[in-house]
Amino acid sequence: MSKLKGARATRSLLRRLPDESQTEIIGAFERGGPRLRAAIQARAKRKTGTLAAGVKYRIYPKTLRMQVGLLGTKRGRAKLFYGFVLDKGRKAQVVTVQRRRVGSGKVLSRGRKRAQDIVSTYRLRVKALAADRFVTGRYPDLRRVIGDEVRTLFDRALRRVAGGLRD
Repeated sequence: MSKLKGARATRSLLRRLPDESQTEIIGAFERGGPRLRAAIQARAKRKTGTLAAGVKYRIYPKTLRMQVGLLGTKRGRAKLFYGFVLDKGRKAQVVTVQRRRVGSGKVLSRGRKRAQDIVSTYRLRVKALAADRFVTGRYPDLRRVIGDEVRTLFDRALRRVAGGLRD
């Protein structure tokens, strides 16, 4: 159950939208999603191109939502972990690093490296990195264009549901 006031009523209203209205809204997302993805890819740092290729968009027809960013499976996102660091930034810190013996594999004991596999331990100073916001940036022009189109379609659909418009 959602803690957001009115969420249940909103979900109920979305379920009552006519099929053609839902199709129109999804169509607006399908037109806007690739444009927003391309804008994010254009701002992504490029060394190998993997980060830009990892930017995806996904449309959820049931809830009439769209997500754009570093999406995918947990394993797929893990391969692009540095994308989150570049996007959100990081603070300066000192971390403890443990080197393993060559050929010891990734055998963990309770989530930690086995003591007999650790060759050396040292501290590493990690520099701060300013946030780039290539994924979580605002993109005001694209948001306005997509938002205006979707808002117009939602208004028309809600008036249909309320019985105020027949077109």
